Amino acid sequence: MKRYAVKKTDQPTESRKRQELPLSVCFVRHAQATEDTRDLSRMEDPPLTALGRRQATRLARRLQTERFSHAYASVMRRCTETAHAILKFHRHTPYAETRDLMEVGRDHFIHVPKACHPSCPAMLEQEKDAMNRFANRLRHEHRPGQKILVVAHGNLIRSLMPMLGGKDARESILIEIENASVTMLDVWSNGAAILKLANCVRHLLPGEVT
Repeated sequence: MKRYAVKKTDQPTESRKRQELPLSVCFVRHAQATEDTRDLSRMEDPPLTALGRRQATRLARRLQTERFSHAYASVMRRCTETAHAILKFHRHTPYAETRDLMEVGRDHFIHVPKACHPSCPAMLEQEKDAMNRFANRLRHEHRPGQKILVVAHGNLIRSLMPMLGGKDARESILIEIENASVTMLDVWSNGAAILKLANCVRHLLPGEVT
């Protein structure tokens, strides 16, 4: 009786399956704070307004079924208070606050002529270094298939997203980032990044969008 060799097909391992998945980053902008925090020259750290607390509560309910592998937040109160509202539903999720997620100037994504340049070059370099540190932290400390929560500031989110995709922020299309909004970015191991959801505020009532 003639026998035939049976060729075995390669079965994907769990590690290989994970490598085929992206690292998903859920960016959340903090809820409304009591002061106009766009003035970066003011060294204030305001808490959330009453509206901001309602925004954070609705945001937390919207994200309660998500499964986060890790959560990060800027050290500013408007971010930590927003993050703590979300983490009431994710008590076992590892959480860290970092100054690398502090707000940055818009100079990183909008070209400002030198004649009216509002920020000193040294400060811009420090901000860029901080964003690069955090981007590298995401790439090296987390693996494909995980979902990471990042609670931060509008300009920081606008600048960091293209950096995670290997691009200069000034080359990217700008998007609005409302208070308590959700933005989802998938980052692949080959360096590609895909924006899955941008500035979503469907969890807020019309009068609550700020």
